[in-house]
Formats: sequence, structure tokens, C-alpha cells
Amino acid sequence: MTDEKPQRWSAVTDRVLRRAGWSPGRSVPTAQWESVLLEVGDFEIHEAARRFLAEFGGLEVVREPDHEKGWRQFQLDPLLAESDSEIFEELSEEAGADLFPLGMADHRNFYLGMAPSGAVYVGMDYLSLLADSPDAALEKLIRGAA
Repeated sequence: MTDEKPQRWSAVTDRVLRRAGWSPGRSVPTAQWESVLLEVGDFEIHEAARRFLAEFGGLEVVREPDHEKGWRQFQLDPLLAESDSEIFEELSEEAGADLFPLGMADHRNFYLGMAPSGAVYVGMDYLSLLADSPDAALEKLIRGAA
């Protein structure tokens, strides 16, 4: 039996996130995103989204040439949804939870939103559960669905 710490995600996901600017312990301020979105779209952040954005906010991941699965691109910038509060109201209603915008995926064709439980959803005209946890969502965004 080893005392190794379990990995959060695959080596591929770790490499892609590091290449995008993430590192363990990364922390960025979320106050500006929070205040802008509250003012222009009446978005109230919840703790799960605040923690996620503090660690991953501002990252942009583009598809690697040797990567065959996963999304082509995603941006973790909640301000991409600042003018679409109506869309998020509809997506939240469909999810049965208040979704806070995390950014966009697939060349800005889909929003990424997080429920207070930490579940991550993807949608625009329709909504799908991407993953029950933020780490699993990042894995799916980068590596594709299993």
C-alpha cells in the first residue's frame, strides 16, 4: 500500500491546465467579476463558484493539435455572460439550481455554469450536466466524455 496522494485528474488534464497558467495553490481575486455580474445581470455568486473561479478563473484552454477528444476550446471568464442574464435564468430553471457563469466552451457556442453543489452544466439553447464536480468537469472538457 502506498501513501501517494490521489490525483485530482489525469496527467493530460494536469499538463493542459498548467500550460494554460494554472498551478497548485493558484488564487486570483474574484471581486471584480462578482461586482460586475451582480450589477449588470443580477448574478449572485455562491461559494462553489467563488472557490472554482479563484483557482481557475481567467484560464483559456485551446485544443492541442495532438488531442483528438474533448472540447476545442474553453474560457473560464464569467464576464462572457454579462449580457445574457436571461439565458442564465432559463438554464438555471432547467437545472433546478442557481447557475453562476464560469465562462464559455466550444468557440463560445455553450455557456459553462456552476450550481451551488459544485455541479457544472453546459448549455445555451438546451442544458446538459457536464459533471457533478468541478474537477470532473475540467477532465471532461479537456479529455472528452468517457
